[in-house]
Amino acid sequence: MSAHESLLEVDKLSVHFQIARGGLPWSKKATLRAVDGVSFDVRRGETVGLVGESGCGKSTLARAIIGLAPVTSGSVQWKGRETVAADARRDTTQIRRDVQMIFQDPLASLDPRMTIEQIVAEPLKTHQPQLGREEMRVRVRTMLERVGLNNHHLRRYPHEFSGGQCQRVGIARALIGEPQLVICDEPVSALDVSIQAQIVNLLRDLQRELSLSLLFVAHDLAVVKAISQRVLVMYLGRVMEFGDKRDVYREPQHPYTRALLSAVPLPDPAAERAREHVLLRGEIPSPLKPPSGCAFRTRCPDAIDACAHERPVATSARIGHTQVACIRAAMT
Repeated sequence: MSAHESLLEVDKLSVHFQIARGGLPWSKKATLRAVDGVSFDVRRGETVGLVGESGCGKSTLARAIIGLAPVTSGSVQWKGRETVAADARRDTTQIRRDVQMIFQDPLASLDPRMTIEQIVAEPLKTHQPQLGREEMRVRVRTMLERVGLNNHHLRRYPHEFSGGQCQRVGIARALIGEPQLVICDEPVSALDVSIQAQIVNLLRDLQRELSLSLLFVAHDLAVVKAISQRVLVMYLGRVMEFGDKRDVYREPQHPYTRALLSAVPLPDPAAERAREHVLLRGEIPSPLKPPSGCAFRTRCPDAIDACAHERPVATSARIGHTQVACIRAAMT
């Protein structure tokens, strides 16, 4: 497989949940469209940033890829092999070894009854049981050193560590089995700013050393810009824009992407006061009853009549290789 071929291919993936509207088991059910027809790919050695407001379906999409959320429809292919079809679910050993996840809450993702050594060694016991006890211990110590911890931490429990240290343990656990793709579900959102920079730099260094691919889920566009090569923008479970980081940040094509970027503060106070901000009107619609046509039209400053009747499909725009799901952008 060459560096330009895709390791992971997601095609029209949807995750819908049936919710009791009255709050009681016998109440009438409604369909919550958490993820609605998302398509993208991740290539070998690259980082794809997945961004959007809270509740847009980023974490659900990440969990659906590795089988932690039920897939309603669509396709997930790992190295060209289907993983969500009924006959493919019987053998998930390979993708569970090759694709690992770093969770958002560093402390809640670690078993409080296990020591750090046991937590980090658990993937080895699951996927490589033929390894001897001493070899496992050596590999655990080596991985802990690579993420900035040492042998004194082996016998401690998660509650004895700070949030940043717990996230380092989570990273070590994800990487100990030598995966090819790591899904990072907002790995720095619960950490202080200084710790965020340390974790992002650690992930970048490990990516270079281990030739990893990353799917980096975040709502902080500054963090995504620092680590990603391509960026996928989601809103209400749908793809709004997907393309090269330089194109998306330099000349965003979708009104929602422009609004997100305008909310990122600039370090220069004079430049921050002088620039024009894009203010979105209204509230985010409920995924139980999304707007007809374009999901963003009720808050879009550039919406036209056609946006209410036609659902836009992500197509290539005039800027680079960016794909944008916008009727008005397709008309220009």
